[in-house]
Amino acid sequence: MDVDRGVPTIVEAARQIKAGMLSPVALVETCLERIEKYDSTINAFHTVFIDEARKAAKQAEKEIESGNYRGPLHGIPVGLKDVFYLKGYKTTSNSRVMEDFEADEDAAVVTRLRDAGAIFMGQLNTYEFTFGGRPTFNALYPPARNPWDIARSTGGSSSGSGAAVAAGFCLAALGSDAGGSIRTPSAFCGVAGMKATFGRVSAFGDLPLSFSFDCVGPMTWTSEDSALMLQALAGYDERDPGSVETSVPDYVTPLNDSVRGLKVGMLRHFYTTDYDAPTEIVDAIDGVGETLKGLGAIVGEINVSPLIDWHAVGRVILPAEAYAIHEENLQNRWEEFGPLARNRMMLGSLVRAVDYIQAQRRRTELLEEIESALAEYDVIITTAMLTPQPPLDDKAPFPFLDVPMIAVPFNLTLHPVQTVRAGFFDDGMPIGAQIVGRNWDEATVLQVAHAFEKEAGFLKRFPDLS
Repeated sequence: MDVDRGVPTIVEAARQIKAGMLSPVALVETCLERIEKYDSTINAFHTVFIDEARKAAKQAEKEIESGNYRGPLHGIPVGLKDVFYLKGYKTTSNSRVMEDFEADEDAAVVTRLRDAGAIFMGQLNTYEFTFGGRPTFNALYPPARNPWDIARSTGGSSSGSGAAVAAGFCLAALGSDAGGSIRTPSAFCGVAGMKATFGRVSAFGDLPLSFSFDCVGPMTWTSEDSALMLQALAGYDERDPGSVETSVPDYVTPLNDSVRGLKVGMLRHFYTTDYDAPTEIVDAIDGVGETLKGLGAIVGEINVSPLIDWHAVGRVILPAEAYAIHEENLQNRWEEFGPLARNRMMLGSLVRAVDYIQAQRRRTELLEEIESALAEYDVIITTAMLTPQPPLDDKAPFPFLDVPMIAVPFNLTLHPVQTVRAGFFDDGMPIGAQIVGRNWDEATVLQVAHAFEKEAGFLKRFPDLS
């Protein structure tokens, strides 16, 4: 293993930048050097903003030296998943259909990060049109590889985001999540990822996969860093019809509060009874509960409908909405789609209106089950993965037919979720857990995640890129 990740966390860097001990210019150069040295193998970025990042770093340094410090993201290198509008650049979603598309304005989250002083390092790879499952080698750009083992999948669809943060190419990245697309690559790549409550972060300027549960969020090395990113990203935006006008709390100050007395509900049957996950996963996720119990939390076990029920509802709604979004292009530009994304979307054309309505009805019932559990418990913990990271060249066209979607339940219910590193497989690959909270209570989710990370110590291990 490397001695370290090669770059500091956001918290560490922000402290040093504010104190004049670290130059944004030097930090950006460190990231650029790592990208130049390693990304030809990892493929996290398809476009690196070398000149732009250097110019922005010099400007940030000048502002900070003159006393115009904007906050903890000022001078911090961040990567952008290639689904967000970025004026002056193409937004492709890794599809030939979008190869020449250029928006005339920035996505809301891009504007928020720029206003906070973040420095954009480039555009990150994604699965075509963010449809997860497995990567494809015949999309617009080649797939990102997992820094822990380049022969293994990053998970999707925020593949480049997970890889870039794990490899130390940037201190944070933006992802989007309609069925686990932040949480799966976070788990597979061993980083922290936040899917906030639906409506908490504006999705304006994000190329969507789903109308009813697509979210935008940060991917970072630690949950503490996720809190800093979410603080900048969260807020109402009238341009996003799903955005909710509600106050944004302080996510950072409560992070170090004690978890003593908090009630934690373990959702074990998802990974023990409903699906027979490997022992390493079971032990790691159970270990999250044991660690929190050792910190004074009250740990119990909850039961909801079998995972396959949640999976079935997601597998009706998600393809149907994806097809509705892309129908015109599927009809008129069929040959420009990669076969994997195209075939997955075409499943949605077979969904009848009655099936979609019944799925939404069942979704409401399932949501009530989680609401009931969260009336008793402050957070729910379950796994973020049911299998080890598959080979990058896995040929299964519809992998969701083999393994249920473990992340989709909390897209359906819209609740906030933080993915954390929960341990390792025997071969050294990371294992991820999901920490789920009440709507609009990302603060407690992040507090619990941060407490676990500090106590467990798993973030002291890094991928070896040599």
